[in-house]
Amino acid sequence: MDKISFLLILASAVTNASGSTIMKYAYGGDQAMVSSGWTGTILRILLNPWTAAGIGLFGISFFFMAAALSRADLTLAYPMMSGIVYLILLVVGFFIFREKNNIVKGYWHRCHTVWHNNADDKS
Repeated sequence: MDKISFLLILASAVTNASGSTIMKYAYGGDQAMVSSGWTGTILRILLNPWTAAGIGLFGISFFFMAAALSRADLTLAYPMMSGIVYLILLVVGFFIFREKNNIVKGYWHRCHTVWHNNADDKS
């Protein structure tokens, strides 16, 4: 993989993780959002000023990933982008949103899932 492909994948991951972080900030504590029915939920999302920023960042991430896929294999680019997003969000969740034990639980869950999936493939 060349340097430009890597930078495009990294840019896609950072903007994707930023979009997720904004969505968590905007809706993370709104327990009533989904209990107000479909219409209420849609209105709450559309009327929140952070929605445009989150959608914009996801859109930018899409364009970076599209450019990366024009240069790199899907089987390399997408897992790399996903892994980077995962690591960024583990750090963001722990330090910004003060989510407890998410690094240890997230790492254990990921390792456990991969190990069991590999064991299932061999049987």
